[in-house]
Amino acid sequence: MSEASMRFRRGADYGDNIERALGRIGNLLTDGGAQIASGIEQDTGDLPSRESIKVRTSKINGLLGVDLSAKDMKSQLESIGFEVSVKKGDLSVTIPTWRWDTVTETDISEEVARMYGYENIRRSVPKGTAPGTLTQYQKNRRRVREILVGAACDETMPMPFLAPGDLRSAGLAEEAISLTNPLVHEESLLRTSLLPGQLKVIAFNQSHRVEDLRFFEIGHVFLDSSDGVLPDEREHLSVALVDVHVSEIVDLLYVLGNELALPNLQLASDELPGMHPGRAAEILVAGKSCGVIGEVDPRVLMSYGVNGRVSWLELNLGKVLSGPLGKKSYRSVSKYPSSDVDLAFDVPESVSSASILGCLRKAGSDLLQQVKLFDAYSGDAIEEGHRSLAYRLRFQADDRTLTDDEVAALRSKCIQLVEKKTEARLRL
Repeated sequence: MSEASMRFRRGADYGDNIERALGRIGNLLTDGGAQIASGIEQDTGDLPSRESIKVRTSKINGLLGVDLSAKDMKSQLESIGFEVSVKKGDLSVTIPTWRWDTVTETDISEEVARMYGYENIRRSVPKGTAPGTLTQYQKNRRRVREILVGAACDETMPMPFLAPGDLRSAGLAEEAISLTNPLVHEESLLRTSLLPGQLKVIAFNQSHRVEDLRFFEIGHVFLDSSDGVLPDEREHLSVALVDVHVSEIVDLLYVLGNELALPNLQLASDELPGMHPGRAAEILVAGKSCGVIGEVDPRVLMSYGVNGRVSWLELNLGKVLSGPLGKKSYRSVSKYPSSDVDLAFDVPESVSSASILGCLRKAGSDLLQQVKLFDAYSGDAIEEGHRSLAYRLRFQADDRTLTDDEVAALRSKCIQLVEKKTEARLRL
């Protein structure tokens, strides 16, 4: 702050200083031979009020966070020219004529703080009356991120804009909301799926020789709304695993389902846009379609310059987390040994691996700790139009070691349910 700004801010002293200044000017003039007439002509304008201000000590202590007595405040204010008297523990303060900037009780508290010393005031953080908290939806969304990071996936955040033709290249419907004034032509459409953006991320990383790509994204897609005013904005989750078997992303989906307690999570094989024929399924939660899972169509991968295979999962996260969720069940870690059983099935091409996995999980009940597709084969030893799918099942009980008879009974039950519900047959 400059000297001039301080002078203008505080104003001119309208008290005794005026007469002293006139006397000094007269002395200087008479020294030079001038004659000074006696008396003073004074025209008083609108001067600030000199009425005393009532200052509450409790108010000042509350504002500053200190515990000063009225006597302490009186001493501090009088040292800088204020006239102070104490009445019933409070102060009556008369402002000096040279302090036009001090007119309220709050202004007085600033002077007390300055004289007391800012360094002597203890620092504290005020507490709000209504502390913020996360909604259950936000907590579940954070949990999804934690699970996917724990599964060695990296989060991506591509732009929500697409170029004309991106959706067609991904095998999806081309109807999308167009921006009226896009910055560039390559960002003129709002995405209706997270697939194009993720494929671009994969292609970019592969072009830089980055391997072992495992990505996920939580972002919004934009669809035409019924009222036509604002787009129908939905939050989706996508997961892309490169060069892994599709069973791995199915396992990851069931991990998410168990952690979030998704009710009646099922997969229904279907021909889906942008997905590999025969290697894709709809995700059903409580009987309602909530997403897709499977392998991306090789033609789509070729159009985006992606090498290898891409296992893909896209879930309507807003719909899933907003709907009714089941109760989470927690199990202790078993201290008893597990038993592994390998089953290989002769499976027609029309039967998906997901349907067989569903049968195995249902038949294995709570004793089935893990099931994994570890081999898929089609060749001369397999009938044309069929393939061999081999699964490894791990059984384990929490309270005992399973006997050979119990494991054999579980094995038979799994085989019977698969052969009953699907056209698959056990390979001997």
